[in-house]
Amino acid sequence: MDLLTAIGLSVVLGIAPMAIFATALTWFDRYEREPFWLMTGVFLWGLIVAAGSALIINTVFNLGILFAVSDESLAAAGTATLIAPPVEETVKGLAVAIAFVYFRNEFDTLLDGIIYGGVVGFGFAAAENINYIFSGYSSSDGGGLAGLLSVAAVRILLIPFLHAFLTSFTGLGFAVARLNRGWLRYLAPPAGYLTAIVLHSLHNLMSSLGSLACILGSLLDWVGFIAMFGLILILVWREGKIVREQLREEVAIGTLTPAQYQAATSISGQMVARWSVLFSGNWMAAGRFYDLCGRLAFKKYALGRVGPEPGLPATIAKLRSDIATLSPQIRA
Repeated sequence: MDLLTAIGLSVVLGIAPMAIFATALTWFDRYEREPFWLMTGVFLWGLIVAAGSALIINTVFNLGILFAVSDESLAAAGTATLIAPPVEETVKGLAVAIAFVYFRNEFDTLLDGIIYGGVVGFGFAAAENINYIFSGYSSSDGGGLAGLLSVAAVRILLIPFLHAFLTSFTGLGFAVARLNRGWLRYLAPPAGYLTAIVLHSLHNLMSSLGSLACILGSLLDWVGFIAMFGLILILVWREGKIVREQLREEVAIGTLTPAQYQAATSISGQMVARWSVLFSGNWMAAGRFYDLCGRLAFKKYALGRVGPEPGLPATIAKLRSDIATLSPQIRA
């Protein structure tokens, strides 16, 4: 296999699986989907901005430690456990922070925070995978196609969720801040960020202590991944409960018909309602209608949590108006 083929294969195997995982993560946001363009931007931040800046910063610190201790192994271990975790969680977390500041209205639930953190983490992992997979090809002890594919298998099958899992804590911290008042609003983001750094450092430490510790670290990683997946499922269930509670009033005041309410408050009901109009020309309208219903529910929920923030009551009124405009086209 020639060099150009190896580079191309490394890029495809590095990016494609992580893009699929990121897309799958956004699928869990069933009641109010995040804007596709914003999700793409967050993924690209992880892939290009975060990964590129982390590479430069980590390399500079590694050279500085190497100059100080004159030991490559010690410098590599020090960089991996003490430098890389805060650097990488900072540059990844910046994407979440920027989204929180400039697109604050998109942070409506705790699940939103996990999704933003997870998507930027998958983008970062894609860039990291390209480097590791190509290193498998160019390795002096074997290498070639077999080395490339073996490293790809490890990165895609054994630790595909690592960076997404870590940065999801930063996103969760911002989401908690969005939905609370008082001290928790200020404590949650740094708490989530520091949790990501500590877990990242622990993972890297275990990976550098030999095969047995590395295997144990991988098992602990998967325990964390499974726990986070369980939390996502709980939050999806909780979002459904919020939607049912907040939209019940909309039937009473005439914003929604009882049939529309039943469809809007159920994942399966929404799927049936959307597919039933696939050939009627109302597919896009139905999708927008149910997304607006979810957005209305979560804005009302936020209003109850944090009070009438500037623009929030007006946003709720606008959502009701948009739903009323689309309602005649929707037959649930």
